[in-house]
Amino acid sequence: MFKRAAALMVCFTLAACGPREEAAPPAPTGPDPAVMDIEIGRYGAMLDQVEALTMDRPGAVELANTDARVLARRLRETVWTYNIQRSRLCGRGLFRDIACGPAFEPVWINEPMDAAPSIEILAERQAAVDALVLPFWNAVCADARTRAVQVEGGICPME
Repeated sequence: MFKRAAALMVCFTLAACGPREEAAPPAPTGPDPAVMDIEIGRYGAMLDQVEALTMDRPGAVELANTDARVLARRLRETVWTYNIQRSRLCGRGLFRDIACGPAFEPVWINEPMDAAPSIEILAERQAAVDALVLPFWNAVCADARTRAVQVEGGICPME
């Protein structure tokens, strides 16, 4: 009788406790990656709008493409684009051997926007950019040729 009473007591105790609910996982703390993704996408859209809204803005000064300031700026922009392209390819797991190294950051990348280096210095910079961009371009084009069906104008027609 005592064993039976003890067993009933255990059953009543367990029944009183009710079914165990699983504890909810703790709420994530810190920044939400999904929100960050949306915000970063918004920045890109904003910058696209800045470009579109200022394309034909009155009052813009247009210097000759051969002006040292323009050449210096275009070389800097080319380096930024090169670094962006490599970053995107590396992030997608493509061309790891040529895309995933450190960014190209020559000392002149941070010079003032109105810097006007001599034509000799600009030629040195152009040679440095050429030594990086051309092999990068050649590798991507060679890969594209192995995968492409016939493309009008060919692949990488700048050759």
